[in-house]
Amino acid sequence: MEIIIMKIIIIGCIVILSIPILFCSCNDKLNFQKEYDFSLSYWHLQQEIRKDESVEIRFTLHRSGEYKDAKYYIGYIQMSGKGEVCDQTGTLLVNRELHELDAMAGLDKSDPLEQVFTLFYKSLSTKPSQLKFVVMDNFKQSKEYSISFENDSEEADKNYR
Repeated sequence: MEIIIMKIIIIGCIVILSIPILFCSCNDKLNFQKEYDFSLSYWHLQQEIRKDESVEIRFTLHRSGEYKDAKYYIGYIQMSGKGEVCDQTGTLLVNRELHELDAMAGLDKSDPLEQVFTLFYKSLSTKPSQLKFVVMDNFKQSKEYSISFENDSEEADKNYR
């Protein structure tokens, strides 16, 4: 009988001493990943463009994870040539300004990790055009993508004479 009482006392002591260890090892703070890597791709584009011609640029934003409060912005810089960029409704994007992607007309959000949208570039010059698109999230991660078009206006003018 004494052996059974001793075993119960030992087990009780072990349980009582284990409780603080269990509670001290718990962390009630959960770490949520907010910042995910992303990239931007676009469909194959024509190489040449004429003055006053518009080119459709279909982009896909590829996100490696989803955080509901993540925001993405896109902008462009006209590096050479002269032109304008607009969305599907004809709303012009301002050169060297970021625009919130969620506000982009025609943004396909059916897959939160692969969002598709379309922009249009219209050449306003007979010179070659080079654009740099910048995508940034609200965690200040950014990516840059360059697109170039040769201008075939001189060649086209020779063919029409």
